[in-house]
Amino acid sequence: MANGEPKSYSSNLQLALTILGTVTGMTILIVGITMASTYAPKPHQQPLILKIHSISVSGLNVSCFLTSTRWNISVLFANRHSVLEMSIHSFESSLYYNHSNPISCAFVEAMHLGPKKQRLVEMQFNSAQCGDEQPYVDDWVLEGIKEDEEKGEIRFVVGMKLRVSYRTGILGWDYDLKPDCPELHVELLPGTGNGGVTFDHPKICFVQLRN
Repeated sequence: MANGEPKSYSSNLQLALTILGTVTGMTILIVGITMASTYAPKPHQQPLILKIHSISVSGLNVSCFLTSTRWNISVLFANRHSVLEMSIHSFESSLYYNHSNPISCAFVEAMHLGPKKQRLVEMQFNSAQCGDEQPYVDDWVLEGIKEDEEKGEIRFVVGMKLRVSYRTGILGWDYDLKPDCPELHVELLPGTGNGGVTFDHPKICFVQLRN
């Protein structure tokens, strides 16, 4: 009988440890699923908010294929979530004429936004930001820009493709986002190639979650 007690004790200990490990594992799994369900970004309440506050243009010159033209656009990047941290990877943005014709580029550095934090970013569009490969601008696009310049108003759209990472503790979610920004109307001073506007009500870009 004495010789059997250590084996019985060892078996009971192993069983207890197995049960404890199983319960711990299940608890961690349940807590993880609950937290993921609670804190995961929701499609109906996307944490990232984008607001365009102003746009200005200088040196607009169609005859030199817009290579000397500069556009400055101030965009507010905001994280409205109270728990999630947000990391936006560096990205290249394009400026479009007539919605589908890229005419210039801007490179934006990576940024981090803590919960309930925001940052106003100056996006500078010019030929240097495009690197070696400049966007090809059709002649009809240049003609359209010239006609708009003569009328004193030009319309543009900002295009962005973002890689955004949301984090809280050990949990994380990554999304590829393509904000849908409204058309921007820019008033020009006659004969100068310069102009701009600061919006009384910032233009909001619609951001939809995509896995």
